[in-house]
Amino acid sequence: LGHPNYYEEASHLILQLGCNNPSRLRSCVQNILESGYNFAEINLNCGCPSIESGGASSYGASLMKDASLTAKLVHSAKCGLDEHFGGKKNNDLTPPKISVKCRIGFFDHANDMQPLTDTDYSYLNEYLTSICNAGADHVVLHARPAILAGLSPVKNRIVPELNYQFVERIAHDFHGKMDVTINGGVTSLDQLETMQKDYFERESSIDGIMAGRWCLRRPLDLVGVEALLQKQRQQQQSHENINSKIIVERVIEQYVNYAIQTATSSSNKQQFTMAELCLPLFLVIEHLKDDYEYYYADEIDSNSNRPLLACEEIESLYTVVLDGVQQMEEIMCPDNGSQPKKKKKKSVSSLSHDDVNFKKLSSSFKGLVGTKVANKWKRNRAEL
Repeated sequence: LGHPNYYEEASHLILQLGCNNPSRLRSCVQNILESGYNFAEINLNCGCPSIESGGASSYGASLMKDASLTAKLVHSAKCGLDEHFGGKKNNDLTPPKISVKCRIGFFDHANDMQPLTDTDYSYLNEYLTSICNAGADHVVLHARPAILAGLSPVKNRIVPELNYQFVERIAHDFHGKMDVTINGGVTSLDQLETMQKDYFERESSIDGIMAGRWCLRRPLDLVGVEALLQKQRQQQQSHENINSKIIVERVIEQYVNYAIQTATSSSNKQQFTMAELCLPLFLVIEHLKDDYEYYYADEIDSNSNRPLLACEEIESLYTVVLDGVQQMEEIMCPDNGSQPKKKKKKSVSSLSHDDVNFKKLSSSFKGLVGTKVANKWKRNRAEL
């Protein structure tokens, strides 16, 4: 988790835990709080079907088979909070909420998969009633059933059909009792904006929308997400009203400075590896590469994301990320040469299409973290 001081100004963060032992979960929650960590929410993972997480055997999505045990886990986490905050008289202390993330149903094997019925909805409603009565404040519902065996974790996010109607019904049934966030299948700014209008402008009972892997695959779209939130708060006309290019440029420069300072600090208590520090910049470059290729594609795939930035804005950012990678190479890999040779930085006006090579820039991470790690990053991103 890193040092607690890192989280002082980060009370919007949520800590997700995976557990099937109420006593151990209670102790874990208490230890986290006693150590000084500050989270807005402590979330129980009841939705991950992957074998790597243990979900296929004893926790994760398998907990959906046992409403009683799930309720005991929620209650134990709640008790851990109450015991920590019960004796505190400081009004500035806000206890984290207790939440659960789960699917809308489950099947033991891929061969059992079929469309969900009213019987499945009744089971989900009863399951969520048990965790609500145990003290859960919030549930995040992935709008697909979990397949506990016979389907890979990647296909578990694709093959089972989305059923947003189940989530909307649950939100209606639990309105005023427990917050409900919808999750699953959110992959673009356009889709998010449509859902935002559908759920919030017509005042449905849905309390929030969660997007996960999309923001890992396309991290710069978070600028567009923030613009949509501003639009919602201030009724702006569109998410193009903020200068996305300036924000992205500033974020890249700030992150490079942070990564270099962290890597070279003798008092670094976070102890991030080289790969951990380089991965965010790698994802940004891959995102820019995809969007730049979008503008030069002979045919545009209907499933492609619409770029947040204009083509010329992406070209101007190329020099920013190139400079950032070169800085990281020089500071983090001083043994690659007795005297680093920094290339002369071209002005934006002198850049040609041939000068902008995000693919080559992405490949340069092999020198920073090794070919094996860089290739694994590319494979993992392709599965997001």
